[in-house]
Amino acid sequence: MKKIVLIVFSLLLFSQTYAQKAKVTSIINFTGNIGGYPIEMKLNLNNYNDSISGEYYYIKSGRDNRIYLEGTLKDGELRLTERTHNAKKGRLDNTGYFRMAYVAQTSLAGTWGTKTPNAENALTVKLKCRENLTAFNPLGFEFIMVKNKANYENITESASKYDNLLSVRINVNKSARWSLGEFDKYDLVKDEIELEDVNFDGFLDIKIPIYYPDRAKNDYNFIYFLHDIKSRGFLKNKTLNELGVLFFNPIKKEVYKYDADGSGNEGTTYYKWQNGRLLRTKEEKVYENDEYTHYDEYKIENGQSVKVKSYKKKS
Repeated sequence: MKKIVLIVFSLLLFSQTYAQKAKVTSIINFTGNIGGYPIEMKLNLNNYNDSISGEYYYIKSGRDNRIYLEGTLKDGELRLTERTHNAKKGRLDNTGYFRMAYVAQTSLAGTWGTKTPNAENALTVKLKCRENLTAFNPLGFEFIMVKNKANYENITESASKYDNLLSVRINVNKSARWSLGEFDKYDLVKDEIELEDVNFDGFLDIKIPIYYPDRAKNDYNFIYFLHDIKSRGFLKNKTLNELGVLFFNPIKKEVYKYDADGSGNEGTTYYKWQNGRLLRTKEEKVYENDEYTHYDEYKIENGQSVKVKSYKKKS
C-alpha cells in the first residue's frame, strides 16, 4: 500500500512539472555621438516582440540626466521616441526622435531630430555596441524553463501564484546545448530571463529574476550565471548570487549595490572585477538624523579589498 501511495504521489508531482519558453531581455550598451555630442545609450531588446525601451545621456550632462527611450525594432530598423522629465509640470515630455539601422549587431547608424528623424536639421547618429554580439549572442537562443507550481510547507497564498524553478535548458538551433540547475525550492520565478554583461568581458551573462512575494522590501533577487570563455558555457557565480540585486556600469566597469532600510539609512557599495573576483572599492553611507555622508575607501592588494581611508562630508 505504501508503495502505491508513493507511486501516486510521484505521478502527481511529475504531472505538475512543465516546460515553458522564457521571455528573454538583453541589456545592450552603445557608445558614440549624436552630431558632435558624445553619448552613452542602453537598450533593452527582447525575443518576444518588437518593442524596445532604454535610456541615454550626454557625457557632458552626466548619467543623472538620463533621457528615456521607447520604440520598436523591425527589419533591422530602430524607431525610438525620447522622453525627458519636465520638473515644472511633473511629467515626461516627448523631446526627440531616432531613426537608426541596427548594423550587423555591432552598431547603430541614423539620425536624431526634435520633430521627426527625417527633418532637414536632423543630426547624424553613430553608435558602437560595447558587447561582442557577433562572437556570442544568446538572445538568439531558446531558453526553456522547467518548473512546477510552488508548493512547500506553510506556503502563503501570494507565493503559491509563482512557480518553482527546477532547471533551465538552453537550445541552439533546436538542439539542447546547456542545462542550468542547482536551484532552491524557494526560488520562485515567473517566465523572465535577462542577459547582461555583468563582468565587462564583452559577453552577455544570464540573470534569472527570483521573487519573494512575502517580504515587505527587497522582494526580488537575481541568480547569476556568467559566460565562461573557455567552455563557452555558463557558470553559476556564488559572489553575485549572495549580493543579489546589483547594477552594472560598463563605462567605469563598476558594480553597485544599493541598500536602504526605509528609515533614512541608505548605502552604496562599489565593486570592481580583478582576475575573476569581485572586490569592494568604496562605500558611501547616510544615516537618519545625520547631516554627514560617511565614506570608506579600499585598495585592491594581493587579491583582497583593504580599507585605506575613512572620512565624512556634509551632505
